Amino acid sequence: MSMLVLAVFLSISMQAFGNAEDKSEEKLPQTLEQAVDRIVSNLKEDDKSTVKNTPFNNLIQYHHGWGTGIRNSFGLWGRNKELTVSICGPDECHPDDASMEIIYGVWNKLNGNDTRYKPNTEQP
Repeated sequence: MSMLVLAVFLSISMQAFGNAEDKSEEKLPQTLEQAVDRIVSNLKEDDKSTVKNTPFNNLIQYHHGWGTGIRNSFGLWGRNKELTVSICGPDECHPDDASMEIIYGVWNKLNGNDTRYKPNTEQP
């Protein structure tokens, strides 16, 4: 099972971001919606299905691998303040938190929700 999860991480990361050299001249997304749209448009259908069918509470499994790719590719370590502010508001958040919000946004878009939707995930 862990090899499957690793394979999905690598596949999603490579599909969502492609070759770093190819993306160097591409403008960084400046809003959460732009980041989500870019990732979704580059995902393979089976990767879309994998993310869509992942329970919301289990999305944290994508923090390493895919989340790292998001943080590095979208400039969340400081060079893309516009995106960080779009995600977190004027009080900037940590790049780890921002990348998780993007992952949540991708999940939401694939499930037909508003990008910023947060399901009630409390356990009874």
